[in-house]
Amino acid sequence: MLLAVLSPVRADEQSERVAASFVLALGRGPTVAEARQWAGPDVSFADLMAKHRQQLQGDAAAKRTVVAKAFQDAVGRAPTAQEVAADSTGAASYTELVQQHVKRMAGDAGEYAQVLNRVYQLVIRRDVYPEEIEYWKKKRTLSFTVLVGCVDNWGRRNQPGLMVTAGPAAVSINCVFLTTARLSPVAAAEARAAAGLPAVSDPQAGTNLLAAGAEGVATDGRMHFAAASKE
Repeated sequence: MLLAVLSPVRADEQSERVAASFVLALGRGPTVAEARQWAGPDVSFADLMAKHRQQLQGDAAAKRTVVAKAFQDAVGRAPTAQEVAADSTGAASYTELVQQHVKRMAGDAGEYAQVLNRVYQLVIRRDVYPEEIEYWKKKRTLSFTVLVGCVDNWGRRNQPGLMVTAGPAAVSINCVFLTTARLSPVAAAEARAAAGLPAVSDPQAGTNLLAAGAEGVATDGRMHFAAASKE
């Protein structure tokens, strides 16, 4: 049983750290047993991420699972066996792997257009419009998962009679496609540093989403939360 969407009601800060560390390191929420096992005295986010990396380095099967999840969340399709093997060395976290894929996509407009089409097919059951490709190209390159959250949020805000995507890009903590873990502003800053995510340059802008390839994306209610695709 996974804690797929964690409650937006604030839990104690250490529980937040544990849940978000699983999302950022493994691309999933903790199981009930894992949440209990990792609960306890306060441990820094850096220590939690280090523990995840150590476990990944010593567990080849778990590493392959994270590699496949990161690839799927970055581009919206399952990786080939060769693509999994290429990323299965070392102890990179889920977030670091997604960052690598997003960086690669930034230089490949054709692949990014395919990713966008997968997003629209999943969320609103149609192909992406050329105008929408241009809309997204004007923003930073985003991962498939972050794009899904944005398009889902846009669709829900503009029902019925969806036309062409426009307006600011934002993600809701309650997105049905996402696994999310809410954080306090202080814990979020700690998590960003430990996971290798850029710091929020303007807290008032609402760009508080903790996910690889999410720079410039706002969150509803300016909430800080970590996100990956739902299992």
